[in-house]
Amino acid sequence: MRIACLALVAGLMSSAAYAQTKIEFWHAFSGNNGNAVDELAAMFNDSQSDYEIVPVYTGNYTEGTQKLTAAIAGRTAPGLVMLEITRYGLFADRGALEPLQPYIDAAGSDWTDQIRPFALEASKYLGESYVIPFNVSTPVMYYNKDLFRAAGLDPEMPPKTWDEVTEAGKALTIKEGDEVTQWGVSPPPQWVRWAMTNQAGGGWVDPADNAVQLDMEESIYAYQYAADWVNVHGVASLEAALDEGTASQWFDQGRTAIEFNSTGGLTSNLALPFDLGVAPLPCQAVCAAPIGGATLGIVASADQEVKDGAWEFIRYVTTPENSGFVFVRTGYLPIIKGAIETEIAQERIAEHPEYLVANNQLEVAFARARPPAMPAIRSEEPSVWESIVLQQQTAEEALTGFAATMRDMIAQN
Repeated sequence: MRIACLALVAGLMSSAAYAQTKIEFWHAFSGNNGNAVDELAAMFNDSQSDYEIVPVYTGNYTEGTQKLTAAIAGRTAPGLVMLEITRYGLFADRGALEPLQPYIDAAGSDWTDQIRPFALEASKYLGESYVIPFNVSTPVMYYNKDLFRAAGLDPEMPPKTWDEVTEAGKALTIKEGDEVTQWGVSPPPQWVRWAMTNQAGGGWVDPADNAVQLDMEESIYAYQYAADWVNVHGVASLEAALDEGTASQWFDQGRTAIEFNSTGGLTSNLALPFDLGVAPLPCQAVCAAPIGGATLGIVASADQEVKDGAWEFIRYVTTPENSGFVFVRTGYLPIIKGAIETEIAQERIAEHPEYLVANNQLEVAFARARPPAMPAIRSEEPSVWESIVLQQQTAEEALTGFAATMRDMIAQN
């Protein structure tokens, strides 16, 4: 009996010695993109026996930021997190993210040289690396080719400027009496409003020095132009302007002809029941598209074995093959050189050349400022846009006041 007990204890000790380290991975992907994350985690788990990545959906980027803030305060944070590219500065500034430079140095130049330069730059806060970009995007223009044809517009010649969008929107808006049954244009979501300020020659916040630009004449013009699609030209819905979810839903249902949204939705959009068009964002004074998407960061308070496993997963997803997998399954841009040349990517591009639209648009892409105050700024901006589109304030009044608030918020952080 004693020998049997000793054998059992030895077996348990052996099992414990080789037990996998579980690493919770909090992410913001749902639907098709969430399935891709689950598959990627399963692929990693099957590839080795030391670690197990456990994906946990925590809501959209804003909700995920809020949950992580609470979890860090309550000491219940995971080991690995997905953070939207303008929001991670908040956590880096407060010491909540593990500095990654020691890991990057250990990985060597063979690994860093394969990462596209814009991705490495976007990973830095005050010159230090705290995250690695995972799903990089730019907004693109989606449009319904069937509705273009019905309106007598050439579906192979989508609008290239704001004024061309306005004119196409007029042709694409359909009324029955006083009721609009089809809208021409979907109002721009927040990061496209950001794009429009840069296209006009202004911006939100200068990434070089965190100087606020939202009260520049050019930025004010951009917001007023976007609101005029609703209130002057009548080509965009007020309801959709106040709710980005409604705007996307109406485009998916064929109730709106043009939508501005992330390339990360391309794979899902290709399944829509109409002939989908994909084009770069229309331009104004210049062409400009913000780099969006999210990054992977390691929580500083995690145990060392969890940190090590989280880094191994980051290394795993940043190979050409796995970066190509994310590109094909979601539409997000590959950050790894050679990913587009992989067999899986080339097969998809041959079938759907639309996958190259956002990739080519990287030539005019810009990295956005990410001071610690940016999550709060982004949370407050919708109410400012709402006051403009509801005509409670002019764009000049609303943005002048909000710019002053932004300066205070950045200074306090």
